[in-house]
Amino acid sequence: MPFMNTTYETDRLSLRICTKYDARLVLDFYKKNMEDFMKYEVIDPDVCRTLRFHENVLDAETSMCSKGKMMRFYFFEKSNPLKIVGTFAFHDIQYMHHQCARVGYKVGVNYRRKGYAKEALKKGLEIVFNELDIHRIEAFVLPDNAASIGLLESLGFIREGLALDKYRINGAWRDHYQYARINSGQ
Repeated sequence: MPFMNTTYETDRLSLRICTKYDARLVLDFYKKNMEDFMKYEVIDPDVCRTLRFHENVLDAETSMCSKGKMMRFYFFEKSNPLKIVGTFAFHDIQYMHHQCARVGYKVGVNYRRKGYAKEALKKGLEIVFNELDIHRIEAFVLPDNAASIGLLESLGFIREGLALDKYRINGAWRDHYQYARINSGQ
């Protein structure tokens, strides 16, 4: 069940699905924030520093988006449409009797604590709940990531438990809290 729109707007942000032609913007976003992102996710800094890598990833994501398997939006301030503020993705989208997905997100260091992530994710949830008819969204977050926990809880996510050794980050297996939000409009 692929969705049709590749751009959306909120009060302050433009959200869009980027293609391989946006790889330079994505590369710049990662270069500026790489050190911080490595604290929270599985990332290979050597690979992520190449334009070709981002072209390939954006190509693959565009293909998966067209098939309704995932969707990644990059978000920009309306006043600065060529500078990525952050990104979120709904991935592992399942339909039929599952109707669920997982969400991941990141915001550039200079754009945090301004409400951008909440504004963008709120719109993202609206899209997956209303346009894709998803029933359940899951998120995993490191227990020491207070900002991310606060964001999820402010968006109505409920902590369901602790997933032991969920992801390997910087060579170490790390536990993650598991959160979920149910589409109450169904």
